[in-house]
Amino acid sequence: MSIPLSKQRGIVADLVALILIADGELASRELAALDQHNMADLLGLPRDVLVQAVIDRCRGLLARGDGDGGEAVRVLDLEQVERMLDSVTDPALRIVACRAMLVLSKADGRISTPEQTLLRHALSRWSLSLADLSA
Repeated sequence: MSIPLSKQRGIVADLVALILIADGELASRELAALDQHNMADLLGLPRDVLVQAVIDRCRGLLARGDGDGGEAVRVLDLEQVERMLDSVTDPALRIVACRAMLVLSKADGRISTPEQTLLRHALSRWSLSLADLSA
C-alpha cells in the first residue's frame, strides 16, 4: 500500500527536524536557514507544518529526558529513522529531503557526527549519492 505524498512530506518534515537537533543543539543559524532557503516551499509544506515538526521533535526529546539534565537523551533512534526513511517512496521527494538535510546540517558552520550519520543513512537507504543531490 502506497503512502500518500502529503503523508510522505510530513515524514520528511520530521526528518528535517531530526537533522536540526541531531547534534543536541538547535542552532539559530539552522533555524534561519529554514526561511533563507525556503525549505517549506521546497518540500511542498506549509511553513507552519515544518516549524511544528521541529517543535514536536524537541518536546518529545524533553519528555524523554530525566528532568534533571543528568543523562543525555539519544536523539537518533536508527530503527525509527529507518521506518521513516522507508515510508518516503517518492524519488523526487527523497532527493529534495536529502538536499534540505545537507543544507541545514551545514548552516551552523559544521556538520556534526550525528548529522553526518543521519544524512549518510538517508543517502544509503535511498541509494543516493552526493552527486545525485547536485544534479
